[in-house]
This record gives sequence, structure tokens and C-alpha cells, in this order.
Amino acid sequence: MLNREMSRRVDEIAVNEIGVPSVILMENAGRSCAECLLNWQAVDNPRELSVLILCGPGNNGGDGFVIARHLALANCNVRVMIFQEIEKYAGDSRVNLDVLRQLGIEIDRFDPDWSAAETREEFSKVGTQPTTWIVDALLGTGASGALRPPIAKAIVAANILSVNKLAVDLPTGLDCDSGGASEPTFRADVTCTMVDEKIGFQNGDARLFTGTVVVVGIGVPMDLESLKTD
Repeated sequence: MLNREMSRRVDEIAVNEIGVPSVILMENAGRSCAECLLNWQAVDNPRELSVLILCGPGNNGGDGFVIARHLALANCNVRVMIFQEIEKYAGDSRVNLDVLRQLGIEIDRFDPDWSAAETREEFSKVGTQPTTWIVDALLGTGASGALRPPIAKAIVAANILSVNKLAVDLPTGLDCDSGGASEPTFRADVTCTMVDEKIGFQNGDARLFTGTVVVVGIGVPMDLESLKTD
């Protein structure tokens, strides 16, 4: 199992010691999550799936952009909701966001002035179709403490909707190390966690938020025991 620092070191070792470009790690993570979603709810026609992907300002959001691309290429209906101006995205996340823009995938910015009812209404549709999945790609393992607006407002709205929910790496609001849940915390049906489960998942209450945990790879063989003892 990985704690917050070990999760950071996985990426650091992969990039600096193994030589895998960080954009490839993001690609592998996002593709694995998209495949998990498609396998979780097998349908005859992928167009039956309408997926809203909530993408935060960091690399977790970048994973969400990759997920959006792979789902769109699989003929799912996809809508991306970003939580800062496009110009503020940088690095690998910006690379993948720009690809979505070139592909014409629907991208909207979350409006912090939306009322609770307006937020639920916005989250309930992907284009003209009702939302069937919400993907939480808002904050990653590095986040801790209480959630602040506008992300807190988004989590409340997402939790209210009766749709399938997938969390990327861990549900936003759940502490990676302790498994403690802030108010609010995203309630996932399935959590696609990278490389290994997080230590906080051992907290008995954490499963109320993670749902079923599926470990997905990022394309790097890793001796986790050495991470724990270094």
C-alpha cells in the first residue's frame, strides 16, 4: 500500500530513474481508468454512456482529460468540466486539454456562482443526454484538509445525483494517509487507484466513499517494498 509521500515517489522514480516521460504516465493512468469504466458497465452501444468528467487544476485533472479522450474515441458521450481558466492549466495537463479542444469534445468551466440547484442541473446532462456517469478527477493524493469552494459545491451536487460514479486514484475529500473523510467527500461506486491501494483505504469508513477499489497500472514495473524501506 502507498501513502501520500510514496505515491509522489512512484512518479518521481518513474520519470527520473526509469526515464518514463511524465506525459506517458498520465496517458497510461487515464487510459486504464477509461478501460475500467467501460468494463464496469458493459453496453452493446457505447453511445448509451454519457460521462461527465470533473477535472481539477492539477495532474488528477490531467488524468481526467486523458479519460475523456479515450471514452470519446470509444463513442461515449463525454462532457468535461474544468475548475479554472484554460490558460492556467500547464504541463502535461495542458497538453491533454489542448488535444480535447482540437477534437471538439465539450468543455465547460464550472461557474462558482451557480446555485446548488443550477449545479445539479448542469451535472445532470451531457449534451442533450442525461448523465449516466460522473468521474471525479478533481484532486489527487497530495490533497488534505477540508475542501473549499468551488470543489466542495461540485462534490455535493455530484453526490446527490443518482448516477454511477468513478473516482480517479482516490475520492476527492478522502485523506490518502488516514482515510478520514472531509465534509463533503465524493462517494464513488468504483475507485481506480494507481499502482497500489492507498494506506487510508484500510480505514473501515473509507469504503463508504471508495466503493469497489480497482488497482490500475501506469505502465511502470515498480518494487514497492523498496519504496517502503528507503
